[in-house]
Amino acid sequence: MKKSVSFGIAVIALILLAALVVLPVSGVTNATTAVTSTSSAASGVTVAKPFISATVSSTTPTVGDPVTISGVATGGNLASGVQIWIFAGNYVNVSTVPVNSDGTFSKTYQTAGLPPATYYVFVQSPATDGVFDINLIDAGIYSGQVINTKTKTTVFNFTGTGSVQDAAASQALSNALNMPGQDDVYTKLTFQLMAPVATTPAAITTAAVPVATKTKSPMPLELTAGALVIIGCCAVFGMRKTH
Repeated sequence: MKKSVSFGIAVIALILLAALVVLPVSGVTNATTAVTSTSSAASGVTVAKPFISATVSSTTPTVGDPVTISGVATGGNLASGVQIWIFAGNYVNVSTVPVNSDGTFSKTYQTAGLPPATYYVFVQSPATDGVFDINLIDAGIYSGQVINTKTKTTVFNFTGTGSVQDAAASQALSNALNMPGQDDVYTKLTFQLMAPVATTPAAITTAAVPVATKTKSPMPLELTAGALVIIGCCAVFGMRKTH
């Protein structure tokens, strides 16, 4: 009896010893807590960086030819579309163009009546806030005053005292769009509007009309016969005198 009790106690002791050895290895103790990342990549939400590109249908159109500006805009808030600036000399055209679901956009401009010149084109995306930070004082309406819509301050003027045009205006607009505190993205390009080629009227050729030449008509038959008669009479008369 005593031997069986001692044997049972030994078995229990061995079981407890085995449990003390195995449990720490199995991870029951010293458990770690999983950390969930709050980054956009870990959450599965990817925010695309605003991007825009554009092309012109022809870099050397002729006055009267339509010009199409098209491109792709991605990322940010494009609910209000993109804004296209076209300017040369005193001409300034700023218009808002909707962006399709695939990011494409396009607008065609008529050039009839425009002066031949180098035209500067800016295509502007409002980026993440959906607001054009640099704009004309009246968007879509001719105006020479460019303003910062956040600070309500004038950046530069296309017309009037101290105004800048053409390449200088292009540089001024680039500087404005690159100012700290605004998030708009843009791309720029140019096209040369050519004067129509003057057409020369085709030379009129006339066929040479032959000029009739006068020819001497033969002596009338009556005159010729009379002359022969006179000559004959003179010959007869001469012969009689000699006899």
